[in-house]
Amino acid sequence: MPQTQQQTAVETPWWKTFYDDVAMAVLADQDPDVIRDQADTITRLTGLSRGQSAMDQCCGLGQHACELASRGVEMIGVDQSALYIDHAKRLARQRDLEAEFVVADALAYQHAPPVDVVYNWHSSFGYSSDDAWNQQMLHAARQSLRAGGAMLLEFPNMLHLLANFQTSISSTHPGGVSLKRTSRISASTGTLHQAWKYRMDDRSVRTHESSLRIYLPDQLIQMFRDSGFVNVNAVSPCGGTLAADSPRCVIVGSNPSDA
Repeated sequence: MPQTQQQTAVETPWWKTFYDDVAMAVLADQDPDVIRDQADTITRLTGLSRGQSAMDQCCGLGQHACELASRGVEMIGVDQSALYIDHAKRLARQRDLEAEFVVADALAYQHAPPVDVVYNWHSSFGYSSDDAWNQQMLHAARQSLRAGGAMLLEFPNMLHLLANFQTSISSTHPGGVSLKRTSRISASTGTLHQAWKYRMDDRSVRTHESSLRIYLPDQLIQMFRDSGFVNVNAVSPCGGTLAADSPRCVIVGSNPSDA
């Protein structure tokens, strides 16, 4: 989840307060089998193997980073939330894994030495309506990659989202947390706005708001190319051909071998 560097005065950096302890309870409620399948996709699309290095650009609670570390990958996880980085470190200790976790601004963080793979998973991109601001994250990712290294960006397939738009979704999570998420689209800014209403078992309520720039797969491909990546393609979350009815997509690119 990225921080901010230079944000326009009219746009609030919602992510600074969004990722709190309640959101953490929801994010922690992920099927371990799904995490393993997604790690399989990352390794399959990039060729990442034991002994190589990878950076999770917005690692959140560290589930993907720890899964890859368990496979012998040298992992670096980056996130703007100290709370979430602490959780990721605890998860690594519980699993007796070697992994590095850093509290940093993903828009600017550049790892040294460069890594073999950078990935950005689960919609941790496009938080601003300013395209140039969002693209800083791709620039930073490329600067952290070795020559010939691979970059993955996992993002909603907006073709599917727009065709199957739901204004309200409800879910329940461990710890007595229920969530109602309401959504609307701003046609003037091309942005998905969402209100997240959490109700706890003590009947207290907490509400957060978020926004996500609506990028179609071809627009993401162009942003990758504008950042200097080559061999850019959009695939399905399992690594196959991307179809319009796929809920999510993965953009794959390479740092030029002569970079």
